[in-house]
Amino acid sequence: MRRAQRLSLALLACAATGLLAGRAQGAPATALLESTNGAGAGDCPGAAALAAIVNDGIGRTAAVPAGATPAPAMRVAVTFDRAAKGYAATVRIGGASGGTRKLANEGPGCAALANAVAVLLVVVLDTDDTTAAGHPGGGAAPPPISSPARTTAAVGVGGGVAEGLVGGWSPTVGMGGTLAYGPWAARLGGAWMPSKSSDFGPGRVEVGLALARLALCVSMRDDRSRLALGFCAQQQIGWMRGRGVDYAGGNATADHLWLATGAAIVASGPLAPALGWEVDVGAVYPLREQRFVVDNLGTAYRSEPAAFMTTFSITTRVW
Repeated sequence: MRRAQRLSLALLACAATGLLAGRAQGAPATALLESTNGAGAGDCPGAAALAAIVNDGIGRTAAVPAGATPAPAMRVAVTFDRAAKGYAATVRIGGASGGTRKLANEGPGCAALANAVAVLLVVVLDTDDTTAAGHPGGGAAPPPISSPARTTAAVGVGGGVAEGLVGGWSPTVGMGGTLAYGPWAARLGGAWMPSKSSDFGPGRVEVGLALARLALCVSMRDDRSRLALGFCAQQQIGWMRGRGVDYAGGNATADHLWLATGAAIVASGPLAPALGWEVDVGAVYPLREQRFVVDNLGTAYRSEPAAFMTTFSITTRVW
């Protein structure tokens, strides 16, 4: 008798399990999944492969690739890109659990990041299934998941032009480094303008400038193009040298301390996993006038009240 009861209970359990499994397999898909691979991210999965990973995790067909019919109401768009180090993913989710999530991985391939995206979608879609079924605890959407802000450092070297610093247009060579945390950055660098010669009387005057600058910046980033745009306030200190040539009194040289303030706009973007580009366009306002005077002839050089300087640099990430 007891053996017959046990057999009956086992049969009932199997039947219940079969019914639940059939219901799960027969449930309609929850989300329409789109996937885009940016430049350099060709090894990341497409929509069909990513949907298969998600469905394996949930145990039913919860996500279908774009183009499937009938199309679920919820849409999930995943964009894979190459980051300065490794890969990055932006996941845009519609519906009750909607929002944008950002994930990143520094691994050599995209597999680890793809698995992380799949886990995120399993949690979101499984939560939506629970909410729709009326299970307790299913009403709250999971909090947005994003990559934590990290401290990064980069160095760069480049060149450009300046106008009004040593008289007219002049070439510029610069280098510097950036320490950033989230949208905030501190930039320390220097620039050198070789001596520019100007005729004055029977001879000529050569004026050159070497400077160091410290800037504090805040930046905004476009996730689609990976372009960053920063706004900087900066202080500069330097050494200006003037030299007279071909004058009867001799070729005298004078050195002046040079101080200035200014502001700049900085645009930057990636070239390769560890390389990037940067364009710095700035206005410079000397804090005091600089003059070089030739005896018995007068003022040969007077600094401008405002100047302009721009540089293009190639940068490499330190960490």
